[in-house]
Amino acid sequence: MSDKVENKEWQNREVGALWLNVNQSSGDKYLTGQINGEKVIMFKNKYKEENPKAPDFRVYKQKDPEAPAKSESAKEEPKDSFEEDDLI
Repeated sequence: MSDKVENKEWQNREVGALWLNVNQSSGDKYLTGQINGEKVIMFKNKYKEENPKAPDFRVYKQKDPEAPAKSESAKEEPKDSFEEDDLI
């Protein structure tokens, strides 16, 4: 009986789920899924070694594939971008 109660508690606390993906061309690993109904993508922080207080991973909202494309300067990788290998 306690297993059912514990399972229900975990179900009530769940906010989302993530799946491991591998980029077929580069072999880089990343996670995708949903958190609180929002589609997200997560990458390992490749600048972690430079700053030990930096987060290990970053989570981003996924882009809407039907949204209009942004300018080339907006498409550039952010300064605190992340390495996708050795995610887990």
